[in-house]
Amino acid sequence: MEKKDSLRNLFQDLGCKVESDAILDKCFELCEAYDVDVEKLTELWLTFCVNNNNDIDPTLDTLVNMENAVLKKDYKLHGLIMENDINKKQSTMDKQGFSGERDTENDDMLSMYGCVETKPPKRTRSPEIDTNVQTGKTKIPECSLSSANYAENSNTPSQRNVTDKGKILLSAGETVASWKRTGDYEVEITKSDEPHVPSDARYMYEILSKQGHLLTLMGQNLGNRLFKTWSATTAETGNVAAEVRYVKNVRSVNQTYFRTFGRINAKKESANTVTLEGCTRRRGVSMADSIDLDFRNLKQYSVFSGQIVAVEATNPVGDALYVKKIFAKAYAPSASAPRLESKINIFVAAGPFTASSNTLYQPLWDLMEKIASEEPHVLILVGPFLEYTHSEVQNNLIRDTHQEFFEKILTRIMESTRKSTQVVLVASNRDAHHEPIFPTPQYTVFNKKLQNYRNLKLMPDPCILDVAGLKVGVTSVDVIKHIGKEEISNVTGDRLGRLADHVLAQTCFYPVYPPSEDLNVDTDLWEKHAFFDQQPHVLILPSDMRSYCKVINECVTLNPERMYKHAYARLSVKPAFDDKWSSSNISYEIVRV
Repeated sequence: MEKKDSLRNLFQDLGCKVESDAILDKCFELCEAYDVDVEKLTELWLTFCVNNNNDIDPTLDTLVNMENAVLKKDYKLHGLIMENDINKKQSTMDKQGFSGERDTENDDMLSMYGCVETKPPKRTRSPEIDTNVQTGKTKIPECSLSSANYAENSNTPSQRNVTDKGKILLSAGETVASWKRTGDYEVEITKSDEPHVPSDARYMYEILSKQGHLLTLMGQNLGNRLFKTWSATTAETGNVAAEVRYVKNVRSVNQTYFRTFGRINAKKESANTVTLEGCTRRRGVSMADSIDLDFRNLKQYSVFSGQIVAVEATNPVGDALYVKKIFAKAYAPSASAPRLESKINIFVAAGPFTASSNTLYQPLWDLMEKIASEEPHVLILVGPFLEYTHSEVQNNLIRDTHQEFFEKILTRIMESTRKSTQVVLVASNRDAHHEPIFPTPQYTVFNKKLQNYRNLKLMPDPCILDVAGLKVGVTSVDVIKHIGKEEISNVTGDRLGRLADHVLAQTCFYPVYPPSEDLNVDTDLWEKHAFFDQQPHVLILPSDMRSYCKVINECVTLNPERMYKHAYARLSVKPAFDDKWSSSNISYEIVRV
């Protein structure tokens, strides 16, 4: 029953509604038949629905359709490749003897480095951008980029239901009558005072001992803050627990309650085992102590690997901490009130910006038509723009270099944007043309025309934007999904809000440790650039999970969903009155484009 509930929650997090247990049974059957885990299956399901314009709520019939279109196809394709390779090698050996065998080995060695001969794709005429100078309206052609950039056999995009256009998926705050810009008020965007990753950052120079030292140091800093915050909270309430003794050794044996802190190590595969790793080392010991946590006395808890927590517990015999209370909220001080002179509109969209089956970027161009029409003050585009896992990147179908292809996309964006709109690009480590490291330096642009756009701002990941004092934190990493995979909890209710709360409570854009296998974290850069000393007014956390917008500790946190799902977010921000600022000054919507 737990497996079914877990799978049902995965679907719900993606915005899918499961009608019956028979659907879940079918999913488990597919997982076993094709050797995929439930998380991968739900991701494949959502991608299949988006690419084929299907309803995302699974049914038995649509699961069978996905099996035929995706699972069976990929399985058979893999088998055919293996069979053809064997037959080809055997034929070559029969015809050429030993020398042929050696040639085949050389070909295999070259193929390991991607040196496979491919036929050049045919070239066709590139579509033009039609801009009406008098009206200022930009007409975006149906095809996004020159089809010479990719093979002629690229899949055409599925036709989306036009009735979805403009549909509001989620909204809160005061109703905005019109999102079209009025007045001539302009804002300037800069980086906040927090340290950001420099464009020339070095990585892959980590020393294991230094990595351990940095992890210990950050654990100590956050743990000490947790102690102070917890003590202040209990003192304010007049609770006698304020007299509880604090110890740094997590293995301290004591039959009376004491408080200590450390880093959580949650092991889902080991029957949800949770251990607490100390952030100090005893003299003469090469590694920090660790001890199991027993949550039987806790009514509610939510922990994940890498989280720094403080616990109140006993350790009667030295083998486990019997936890009575757990404390993990050490929010950073809120930023000062913004200095806005007038209302501003901010539009946010997150990549990937095109379906996994083509490089037409139609959702992005639909958005740019909206931008050209409504002229928001700020447009934030969060990468990736050309994801390294995209089928046309993997199959080497793009004729341009990845950098040239990216710059063509960016050129189209800037040509369809008024100069009064500040365009912010936040880098992603998943871009094929960019650094595969987190934290990630800002994009590099070599095109001189692009360098001359004064309203184009290139930002690293993570970053905190300063929009006339409004602090907007952004990361391209799907930290919500990564925390969700590691979380062990006994809490009901708003799961997405709880996961976003972990980011704010840990004052870190990526608090998961060890990091996800598909994310290359440089510990030195992480320690310097992934934390924030002041809590931003807005926190943008793009995710594959369903869209959400939550106010957490007076910070508006939101997931605008992915642009390839034809979804984006827009925020209307009012100036503070008498320097009194609250989250109610922000109205927001998540909309279909």
